[in-house]
Amino acid sequence: MPTTLGPLTDFPIDKPTPVTIDGDKYLVIRPSENPDEVCIVSDRCPHAGLSLSRGPRGGYEDGVITCPWHNSRFDVCSGENLDWTPGVAGVKAPKWSRRLIAMGKSPAPLTVLAASVKDGQVVVDR
Repeated sequence: MPTTLGPLTDFPIDKPTPVTIDGDKYLVIRPSENPDEVCIVSDRCPHAGLSLSRGPRGGYEDGVITCPWHNSRFDVCSGENLDWTPGVAGVKAPKWSRRLIAMGKSPAPLTVLAASVKDGQVVVDR
């Protein structure tokens, strides 16, 4: 069932905006490469379930969000994992330690919701 999140103008370009949809936390992102569209991803890293929008480091740049806890990087429109647990809290770790930081978990993508802009409103299908 479609859910309207609000006007496109409520979501700044290149700034992940937290929203709650049916009790789950997501980030709405308007990439500068295509500001008339939105991407919506879970606000939880698939590595340990920690918030992508709150933490010691991390952030968003050029269509990629970085987990503030384990530095994993994800494409915000596809959810694709680009780099799995390369460090801790913004500090790069040696390659040999990645398996330890990963805690036995395999690389996983972010959850992405189908979204569109209709009549200037951000709409998500869930």
